[in-house]
Amino acid sequence: MKKFLFLSILIALICCFSCKSKQYDNLPTPLAELYRKIDKSPKNSDLYQQRAEYYYRNNQVDKALADILHAIKLNEKKSTYYVTLADIYLAKHETDLVEEMLKKAIAMDQHNEAFLKLAELYLYQYMYRECDEILEQAIRLQNHNPKAFLTRAVLLKETGDTVGFLRMMQLVIDQNPQEVIAYTALAEFFQEELDPIAISYYKNALDITPNDKILNYNLGKLYQDLGDLELAKAQYEHLIAIDPNSYPAYNNLGYIALVFDDDYAEAVRYFSKAIALDSLYDQAWCNRGIAYYYLEDFQKARADYLQARQINPYNQNAITELNRLDTEKR
Repeated sequence: MKKFLFLSILIALICCFSCKSKQYDNLPTPLAELYRKIDKSPKNSDLYQQRAEYYYRNNQVDKALADILHAIKLNEKKSTYYVTLADIYLAKHETDLVEEMLKKAIAMDQHNEAFLKLAELYLYQYMYRECDEILEQAIRLQNHNPKAFLTRAVLLKETGDTVGFLRMMQLVIDQNPQEVIAYTALAEFFQEELDPIAISYYKNALDITPNDKILNYNLGKLYQDLGDLELAKAQYEHLIAIDPNSYPAYNNLGYIALVFDDDYAEAVRYFSKAIALDSLYDQAWCNRGIAYYYLEDFQKARADYLQARQINPYNQNAITELNRLDTEKR
């Protein structure tokens, strides 16, 4: 009788586990695997943190919060749990709790990531003095700290220290030659000055992330603004090969054809592609209208100007071009 009872319980447990396992089949594989591991080790706090991070990455903040709080309940001595909890509170816009959790993590083991996140929090709250103090502590503890120097570079730029910003960004690159953010920041800074040195920074960034759409577009625009039109066209075509839906690239190719090459039919072709990709792109409508004007198709030109104004009543170029048509009575 006892043997029969034991077998019955064992069979029930196996069936229960099998049913529980099957209920995870519709979940994403990484999440299902975490559920199964937790079923086997329900007191393993690291597993709850891992599942919390999964939920956080996938914008399921409430589930993430429940899991990380359970992880802390099981083991309140791990600083990394409080860093994860801070991320979740930040997603919930509870900044006071973010600060509290990061300070708690730092008090437990001088965790570098906690220093960096707290510095970023202070930076975005315009608490510049507090941000600098936290960064100083992080750098004293770990001098090879490119993320800390990156945040300090942004801080220096925010407080108007351009020389310090440039010097600090270069230090970031010296410590981490793969830091795309630093190359991009320097490229954008020098692009605003129309300084050709920006080209090399964009190329360095693109060596690391060759398919980045924004970097490829910005490099094309830089070539265009510097007057290197063949390089600009090649760069825009390269971007279109990466992203066939890049309507700004088509618009800029149309602009080059219109303004520099006097190829109005080609300009119409490019602007039409931009419009097909984004029918609310009022700039492309207006530009195509100008191309039609030079092709002496005044009816189509007027229709495009009117469409640009319908999308954006304040499109000054469209207003000017319509006035020109009216003045010329065309």
